[in-house]
Amino acid sequence: MRTVAVTFITLASLLPTAAILLRRRCALLDVSGSSMHPTYRDGDRLLAFRVPARLVRRGAVVAIRMRGAADSGDPAGAAEEDVIPGDPPPTLMIKRVVALAGERIPGPLCSTGVVPARHVFVVGDNREASYDSRHTGPVPVDLLTAVVLCRIRRDATTRIVDHSAR
Repeated sequence: MRTVAVTFITLASLLPTAAILLRRRCALLDVSGSSMHPTYRDGDRLLAFRVPARLVRRGAVVAIRMRGAADSGDPAGAAEEDVIPGDPPPTLMIKRVVALAGERIPGPLCSTGVVPARHVFVVGDNREASYDSRHTGPVPVDLLTAVVLCRIRRDATTRIVDHSAR
């Protein structure tokens, strides 16, 4: 009985720490637009996990930090140190990684080229409606924010999406 009590107290004391760590590593993202259709639709909610860029693999769906992309045409937008207090928060784009640093960019996406070091080449699943690396070039890995794990349906059930199927 004493072992059960000690185990329960230990778990209860670790629960707040685990919750804080989970909160810092996970993100809920709302899809806006059709660039990832049919995988994700406008209004879908996604669960994403913040991971180091070195763990991102080809085929993964990632959230990319964007700032000022719509105004400047630059995917990176302003550098983090150029952000002025009161600026709107950076937006995120959801795209699929199709080539990693050192890999050739797939033929139909780009006529020639190799992804430079510390960059990835990303595209949307709906190629006709996607603003991605085909327009802006490879994305620096420093802008990768999280890897999408799954879609969370509005009725609170979860369905895991196999991102490597494409």
